[in-house]
Amino acid sequence: MKKIFLLFTLILLCCSSLCQAAEQPTVTSDKRSFNPLTGVYLLEGHATVRWPDERMDLVITCDRAQVLLYQLEVHAEGNIKLDYDKELRFTCDKVDVYHTDRTAYCSGNTVFRCGQDVICADKGAYCWKTKLAVFSGNVKVNGKPWPQEAEYNVKTHKLSER
Repeated sequence: MKKIFLLFTLILLCCSSLCQAAEQPTVTSDKRSFNPLTGVYLLEGHATVRWPDERMDLVITCDRAQVLLYQLEVHAEGNIKLDYDKELRFTCDKVDVYHTDRTAYCSGNTVFRCGQDVICADKGAYCWKTKLAVFSGNVKVNGKPWPQEAEYNVKTHKLSER
């Protein structure tokens, strides 16, 4: 019996330290609920999810969001704004952010701003690990139509066809 108790205590300590080591977001909204068993926040109205990263901050503002803490994901809709360390901004209708992959997938009226560059498209994705943004569907770069999918390198501010 003592062995089982010690094993159980050890498992709890390990799980506790892993949960504390993982980066946890700060969430605010007009209305929210949290299920501790599933680790899911449901946010409604003026929702903000701030996810600190070792290299930068990711801030998502929106109308509605579902934050899956244990999976490190955010799924949001309505008036989306994604700010990455004031380096760049996405606006769109819907976003799925996978923090473990360091990637955000935007869809619907996607607008990307980085420095003087503005890229509009139906869909866009940004990986903040590689600093690459990819755009598809009705791509326009600084107001001019772009013939194919586009890839933007945030480090070099270079745009290329994909």
